[in-house]
Amino acid sequence: MARAENGAIGRDGTIPWNVPEDLKFFQRETLGGALIMGRNTWESLPVKPLPRRFNVVVSSNSDTAEVVAPSVKVAIELAIEHGHQRIYGIGGAAIYQEMLPLAHRLLISEVQIDVPDADTFFPNFDVAGWKAIDTRPLRGQAPACSVHEYLRLM
Repeated sequence: MARAENGAIGRDGTIPWNVPEDLKFFQRETLGGALIMGRNTWESLPVKPLPRRFNVVVSSNSDTAEVVAPSVKVAIELAIEHGHQRIYGIGGAAIYQEMLPLAHRLLISEVQIDVPDADTFFPNFDVAGWKAIDTRPLRGQAPACSVHEYLRLM
C-alpha cells in the first residue's frame, strides 16, 4: 500500500503519483501471493488479472472478474483454499479498512508528496499497536518514497 503524506491513496480512480520503484517493489513482494481488491481497484489495473498472483475482487457483481467474492472474509477463505499463505489487501479504502484489523504485517510505502485534491485515503490506524521493523528507501528523487514494514504487537 502506498500513501501520500496526507494519507491520500487515490484521486479520480487513479494513483496520484508515479513512482516506478514502488511498483517494482509491489510486484516483487506480491508475486505468488493472493491479492484482494475492490472493484474500483480492479478496474484501475492496466493488466487484468495481475500475472502470477491469485486475484480476488470483492464485489456484489459476479461478472466483475474471474474470481469474485461477496466479502473480504470470503475472499480470504478463497485465497486460503487455493493454498495461499501470503494474502495482500491492495485497495481501495474500504478493503484496507476491513483488512486492517485482520492484518499481522503491514507494508506501507510513504510517498513524500501532498495530494490536496485526493478523494480516497488510507484509514487511520493506531501505530501503538504495531512495531516498525524495517524501513527501505525506494526512491531519493521527488517524489521520494520509502517502504515501512510493521508487525502487529500481540
